[in-house]
Amino acid sequence: MEQRRILVAASTEAGRKFIRLLLYRQVPVAAMTNNKREEKLLKDIGVNEILRVSTIHNKAGEIPKFPIGRVFIFEISLPLTCAYLQLVSRWPCKAVTVVTTMWHPKVIYKKLGAANVVHTQTGEVGFLLGSQID
Repeated sequence: MEQRRILVAASTEAGRKFIRLLLYRQVPVAAMTNNKREEKLLKDIGVNEILRVSTIHNKAGEIPKFPIGRVFIFEISLPLTCAYLQLVSRWPCKAVTVVTTMWHPKVIYKKLGAANVVHTQTGEVGFLLGSQID
């Protein structure tokens, strides 16, 4: 049985830093993006499994071909984060964590299925590697 991957929507530098930490610790990781530029950035830092999704036409929401464990979405905008949450809410995965620098969207993200909303101003995300990656 294939090991579950941590799925990260790393639209921010903090998200890419988190992916680098996961790769350094040899944790199985996959990335989710909605554009070619970000896909290239993710490939350049060493992500082999990249899930390119449409956040405009997300009605079908094809289920990824690999098992997903935890999901981490790094907020770059409220609409994009909401679109990602709507997609992953249809997939069999463990808890979803949204990492944001804003205070206002917590309730919205919880309503859309986020188990945790983590606020950080500094972009320091190493603390997420604790018990949350199981």
